[in-house]
Amino acid sequence: MKQSTIVFLAIVSLFLQVFLLISLISFFTGFYSAYIAFSGGDPKLIAGHISSGIVISLIQMVPALVGYFISYMLIKNKRVNDFALLKSALKFFAYLWLLFIPIGTVLGAKLLTKLNKG
Repeated sequence: MKQSTIVFLAIVSLFLQVFLLISLISFFTGFYSAYIAFSGGDPKLIAGHISSGIVISLIQMVPALVGYFISYMLIKNKRVNDFALLKSALKFFAYLWLLFIPIGTVLGAKLLTKLNKG
């Protein structure tokens, strides 16, 4: 692959994985809204806030997964070592992936082991 293609894929991967951070914020915002609604005593409202936080975060996970697989492909082809900033950014996102139990934990651990080996 050309150098410009690798840079483009790296930027797209990082941009798509920002959805992971947005997804975490949406998830915890849903739980915070449920906590605020807890004083009202309406269980359907509380369940609605929790489920909306979960559904929105899962929808936002789709582009983050695409970004994950692009970055995994770059790591597998040993293209990450050329860019120090990319490697540190991918390590940050790998730690964020660990927060999504259970699938994200496996993906984050796999990304971290690939980054540490290469």
